[in-house]
Amino acid sequence: MNERKKMILFSIINSYVNLGEPIGSNSLLNEYSLDISSATIRNEMSTLEKMGLLEKAHTSSGRYPSDKGYRLYVNYILENTLDSNKEDEEKLEKILDKRYGNVSKIIDTATLLLSKMTNLTAISYTIRNNINKVLNLELIKLDSNMLLFVIVYDNASIISDRIYTNVEVSEEDIKYLSIELKKNIEGVNIKDISKVFKRLKDKNLKKYESLLEILENKINNDSLTDLSKEVIIKGIGNIFNFKEFEDPIKAKEFIKILDSKDRIWDLIENSNSNLKITIGDENEINELKDNTIITSHFNYDKDIVGQIGIIGITRIDYKEVISDIKLISDLLSK
Repeated sequence: MNERKKMILFSIINSYVNLGEPIGSNSLLNEYSLDISSATIRNEMSTLEKMGLLEKAHTSSGRYPSDKGYRLYVNYILENTLDSNKEDEEKLEKILDKRYGNVSKIIDTATLLLSKMTNLTAISYTIRNNINKVLNLELIKLDSNMLLFVIVYDNASIISDRIYTNVEVSEEDIKYLSIELKKNIEGVNIKDISKVFKRLKDKNLKKYESLLEILENKINNDSLTDLSKEVIIKGIGNIFNFKEFEDPIKAKEFIKILDSKDRIWDLIENSNSNLKITIGDENEINELKDNTIITSHFNYDKDIVGQIGIIGITRIDYKEVISDIKLISDLLSK
């Protein structure tokens, strides 16, 4: 493709991103003061349409970018240097300093920041090493029939859950039970937890058997699988910044996709590349054929990796959004 066609295509993309309206030759000429005639622009636009890079609007003579046109534009951006604002980088680095927050808090903050920076819906997922041991546990009496059970695992995951009992358990019993549990379970491999509980129930803690069964289930239940991965979604309401979502049915469909974290997980979990961009028809899910998904891989530390990025319509400022995503993912990898 020659430079003139590329200039016209990229100008149309920039205008369409800003306005959300099909672009005609006259408006393009006026906006960019191009040193060519309106007729020449129309001819080039027609050629770009035949190449599959533009599509013609049904309601006007204007044109707008196709998924193929966006792809060519994005590839051009990626081949050139993506600059980040050093002042923004220094400010964000302080906010995301790993010394002042746990993993979940830092990544939650990073996802929120990305949604604010891009004005789009930001997503992240995190994979932690499998849980092997219970590092710490606490059993605290809240009232006559309610206890608080806190477990800390060796991948930094925490479960804090209330337990309701049918019979009142005294403060002394809770203290004794807590001491015995800590002594026998902290540092024990998860696969041996059931054996430990059986031994405790068979011996000196027989009278607490029903409560011990509840606690064992809390430690050994299926939620352990969920603790090894975490999906965060921020800025769902940002979709209403775009006129495309004035249609309530379309907005509802988009929100429904984001309503399932498992579905978001399936969308982005298979990407280990530094930067993955799928545009329109490149997305496998039919409901996302009008959307762009951009994610970037990060290594939080030797045990924790993930992806962070955005889901939006195809009409986004790719250069700015890609730069913002790369900046955040690079900071999470520091």
